[in-house]
Amino acid sequence: MLLAAVLGAVSWAGTAGAGFAQQTSSPERIVGRDECKKCHDLEYTAWEKSSHNTKAWQLLDHPKAEGFAKALGVSKDDIKGDSACAACHGTQQKKDGRFSVAHGNSCESCHGGAGGSSGWLKNHYDFGLGTAETSDVKMDALLKERSQESAAHRNSRDAACKVAGMNRSDDAYEIAKNCLQCHIVADAKLAAARHPMSENFEFVEWAQGEVRHNFLLDRSKNAESPTNWLDPLRNGPGRTAEGRKRLMYIAGQLADLEVSLRIRGETTSEDADALRDQVNDRILGARKRLDDAKSVAELKPALDATQAFERRTLRKVAPDDRATYTKAADAVAKTATAFVAAHPGGGSLPETIKVPTKAKGTVWTGKP
Repeated sequence: MLLAAVLGAVSWAGTAGAGFAQQTSSPERIVGRDECKKCHDLEYTAWEKSSHNTKAWQLLDHPKAEGFAKALGVSKDDIKGDSACAACHGTQQKKDGRFSVAHGNSCESCHGGAGGSSGWLKNHYDFGLGTAETSDVKMDALLKERSQESAAHRNSRDAACKVAGMNRSDDAYEIAKNCLQCHIVADAKLAAARHPMSENFEFVEWAQGEVRHNFLLDRSKNAESPTNWLDPLRNGPGRTAEGRKRLMYIAGQLADLEVSLRIRGETTSEDADALRDQVNDRILGARKRLDDAKSVAELKPALDATQAFERRTLRKVAPDDRATYTKAADAVAKTATAFVAAHPGGGSLPETIKVPTKAKGTVWTGKP
């Protein structure tokens, strides 16, 4: 089963020799992290030190990796190549007809493929002043020209990047769903082989931990939230790191609920018992955490649409499961859109929302 197909509206066309893949951008659209490093050197360094970059790839050498690959029909020799394994544990790229795999998850694993004829890279650093026509752009020059960009051009540029598939800091819900491409292992064969998935994936914990890389406007510290998102000159007053955390927390739970519901609708065969049990737990967990935040009015449609789902009903397989769970997932997705639109800065969310205070891993501070 294609997880990309389950999530919908992605550009990944599949990986040779495998039944599913997590990389949502085709290898042809991956320009590679070195292009990002030209302007975002500190962000690049912070990410390079994260386990997403290091441990993710090293896990392909784990003693159990060959067994997981075998469950998918992937040979030992292909684990680190054109396979579903490398699509999640690495970043697959095809340039000038040559296929390669970068070790670990990289910039485009999260922000979307930047290259190709319709990629977002050029729009991303085109501030309407000619910089995008140069081949060697530096951060200092970009920040200077960025400060001179007109509001109209900025809005147009942001919209163009979004259409081209870029996941920006404003897109908290889309980023959370993208994370789940790998943090939920939506393949019945892998689940039966006991391939682990992140049982309690929590968006805020990761964003405040080892994957934090927010140096854009202040290169002296790794900020709690993206400084571009916080910038009052760009987005108006009232945005805070705490508000961002509340926004990300709810967005993350909605994303987990939607994705898990869609997978549940597909897991109707007997050989999908292990995967079905895991996503059932996710549905109940996300639903409970959202119910704890029911004071947020925009969440009501999602809560109503999933009210009837209990462990007993989730375990029972029925002929209309696909329609039932797809309908509920659609309601959650619609709720998420309304929620983000109503609380773009997070500041209007009640402080009573229980946001995790711990972080996954150590934040890189910019010091050796």
